[in-house]
Amino acid sequence: MNAAIEVANVSKRFGGLQALSDVTLSAAPGEILGLIGPNGAGKSTLIGCITGVQRIDAGAIRFHGSDIQHLPPYRRARKGISRTFQKVRLADSLTVYENVAAGLAGVWFASGTAWFRTFGRLSAAAIEAPVRRALDMTGLADVSNALVKSLPFGRRHFVELARALVSEPRLLLLDEPATGLTDAERERLALLVRNIAAQGCAIVLVEHDLQLVGRLCDHVTVINHGRRIFNGTPAAAEKDPEVITAYLGVNQLTAREADETRH
Repeated sequence: MNAAIEVANVSKRFGGLQALSDVTLSAAPGEILGLIGPNGAGKSTLIGCITGVQRIDAGAIRFHGSDIQHLPPYRRARKGISRTFQKVRLADSLTVYENVAAGLAGVWFASGTAWFRTFGRLSAAAIEAPVRRALDMTGLADVSNALVKSLPFGRRHFVELARALVSEPRLLLLDEPATGLTDAERERLALLVRNIAAQGCAIVLVEHDLQLVGRLCDHVTVINHGRRIFNGTPAAAEKDPEVITAYLGVNQLTAREADETRH
């Protein structure tokens, strides 16, 4: 199957910091790819490069076979690339419905005034159907008229996810979506992610919860210090010495090897 997203030998530098170095990954339609690595490994930078917020210095990014590395973020959004953020970015003074509707514009906004200016030319019917669908998918229909600031932390995560889904993306980039969620909310998230992938959407999941990654992901790509150190199945990643070292440190790796020797 042809890849939905292909990142080929991408590098990105910020002044003297080499944030990404020759990174390659791909995900097919309907596939869930885990993008994992320690804090500061370059995961969020790579997401920014895919969405166009960050311009790459070398390499190529292709979406369903077309080069997109020179396109601005709004054009990538219109092609079907959507994302959530590591730190939830919502307009607290607007309702859940209004926050989700903003995703139809492929822009992120900072005020109610911007929202009304963006949507003043659209009919209510053109907005309502996709918004209601996204709210139903994420279990937020019962709070659609509530102000976002009145919601508990976990439900805000689902509002941001609904906003990313409202445009019916073909590629969904999830940046640590399980952070701060309860066990029950994590189960809801896992089910939702599986359902989205089953509809043919490619998903790149950035997540520190390795148990969740193991349950959800078809493949994982591991980066450390901006360099890809592993690509394969979650089960193989758990046994890879370089991956273990990157996450747990050399001492933990030595202890694990000793334990396996005893058994």
